[in-house]
Order: sequence, then C-alpha cells, then structure tokens
Amino acid sequence: MEVVLIKKFTVYLIRHGETYLNKFDRMQGWADAPLTDKGIQDAHQAAQKVLNVHFDQAFSSDLSRAVNTAHIILKDTHNDSLQITQLKNIREAFFGYFEGANGPETWDTICRPLGYSGIDDFLSEHTFYEARDAMHAADPFKVAEDAQTFKKRILAGVDQLAEQAHDGETLLVVSHMDAIRSLIQLLNPQIDVHLPIKNGSLNILNFTDNHAEVVAYDR
Repeated sequence: MEVVLIKKFTVYLIRHGETYLNKFDRMQGWADAPLTDKGIQDAHQAAQKVLNVHFDQAFSSDLSRAVNTAHIILKDTHNDSLQITQLKNIREAFFGYFEGANGPETWDTICRPLGYSGIDDFLSEHTFYEARDAMHAADPFKVAEDAQTFKKRILAGVDQLAEQAHDGETLLVVSHMDAIRSLIQLLNPQIDVHLPIKNGSLNILNFTDNHAEVVAYDR
C-alpha cells in the first residue's frame, strides 16, 4: 500500500493499557472501560520504551482508555505540555451486537460455522477485514462494522495524521489492537499479525513521500 504524501514524519503507535473488559476477556470495541492497575502500569512501561523521544504532536482515539494511556505516556516522557488530539477515526472496530460479550464464545459463534476453531485460527488464513465481514454477517442487527466501513475509517485516520503532521515531526498515537493490526496488515502484508498484540505494545511507522514503512511491530 502507498500513501501519497509530500512530507516525512514518524509515528510511535501504541496500544492502550489493559482495561477491565480486557481483563475479563470481553469484546471491547466502541464499548469503553477504565484502565486496571495493570493497565496503568502498561502505560508506564510503554513510556519507558519511548523515554528519550521528543514528540511534536500527540494523538489518541476518542475512547477514554486510549486518552488516559496517552496522558500517562506524555507525563512520563516529559512531553506533557502537548495537547492530545482525539480522533474518532482511529478508535477500535465496532463490534455491534457483540460489544461486551464473552470474547472466546463470540468468536466461536462466528468462526465455527466457517470451519475455524476461533479467531486466531481464522486469522491464520484470512485478513482482519474478512474478520470484520464475518462478524457483520453474524450480527443479528447487522450493525457491527463491515470491512469496507472499517478500512475506510482507518485510512481516513491515517489521512488526518498526515494532514496535521509537519515535515520531520514525530507523533505519539495511542490506538487499539484491531485498529493497529489492521493498519499494519495494510502497510506490510508480509508481517504476521494474526496473534494478539500486548497492551502497551509499541509500533513504529515511517511515512516518507509516497511510502509507509513499518519499522517495528508489537515491541
């Protein structure tokens, strides 16, 4: 995938810390829950990975778990004078009817009729966008985001970052697991993203002219 740009900038893309819905293995897309004590530590540990990085701008999704993680990282890295720009387009996928439901049971319901034991098994052969369509098809209300809607939104989020970044800048961006993995899969299909990434994991992206490079994934 190529992103048309006329400038260069670097994105430190971090997943939010653990929440109570993560802890209880519940589906958490647009549903939101507070960070656990471990989630707060996840954010502090993420900050240690970027301790010497000077951020020019900071962004997060508009969900509180991402915003609060970003605040902790900025404070720990002495970048807390920055305002956090909240972008709805980089929030997690919307799971519709399945929001808040038991995670393994949900994916069992979706994947077993398709011949897979669960989401990890499904993603070993399919993309995240196909997973979005599978969830949408299984949603009795048909409100879970489908692939086209999700992809369009995530790419719109990238466009927003590109529009607001200045040449040579370094951006902190805090987002969500499926949003991050889906973007990585678009930028570099050779990277295996089918397994979950850690809360507080670090991903580094370089945007240079017409090219987007994944420098680090799930660190």
